[in-house]
Amino acid sequence: MIELKNIQFSYGKTSVLKEFSYQFSAGKFYGVFGANGSGKSTLLRLITGELKPESGTVFPCYKTAEERARMIGFMEQQCPELIPLTVRDVVELGRYPWRKSGKSFSIEPILERLNLIPLQNRIYSTLSGGEKQRVMLARVLVQDTPVLLLDEPFSSLDIGNQHHFYGILKELANGGKCVIMVTHDVFVSREYLDETLFLNDGSLYQSGAPGEIFSERLFHEIYRVNEGMRFQR
Repeated sequence: MIELKNIQFSYGKTSVLKEFSYQFSAGKFYGVFGANGSGKSTLLRLITGELKPESGTVFPCYKTAEERARMIGFMEQQCPELIPLTVRDVVELGRYPWRKSGKSFSIEPILERLNLIPLQNRIYSTLSGGEKQRVMLARVLVQDTPVLLLDEPFSSLDIGNQHHFYGILKELANGGKCVIMVTHDVFVSREYLDETLFLNDGSLYQSGAPGEIFSERLFHEIYRVNEGMRFQR
């Protein structure tokens, strides 16, 4: 569904991704891991087309922003401070790419699933960080795209909500969507992910199913944590 071949990308003179190649498939939930500055967020922006590689190819390449918005939903790391809109207004923005299609879509089930019905008339800017993340996830979900990209989507949520929303993303992947999430959460996410990618210094260091590759040694090499850290497979 998404293929990157020999991607090279730099910010100025700082190389961020180096000869990166990987193929993402429909129907899988991917987790992208790595230390700060390893190129995780840049990878997502290359997939969206917001950034262009210096060399290498990203497939597919969308011709217009509207075409891209119908194929890729992107939940960014920082929740934007929108003009005074209600929660419901913000969520409905996710349907904007489909405004000319005549395609009907009810946002009510998603508002209910993410427990946003009680908040739907609140002004978005007055919400807590965790509430804003729930709203932005809802906006991406109502966009109803084949590909979902999420950059640290649950960093402000308590562990109960994390499990709940990981479960939703897993269901979407099982239903055929390609879900790609950048996260530092190696413990809760591993219960839901199908495939994981570990970036190190701009390169793909290791990839595979969590149960196959997660180890104390890997986390020592990627995050420089004590190799004696207890990690149950």
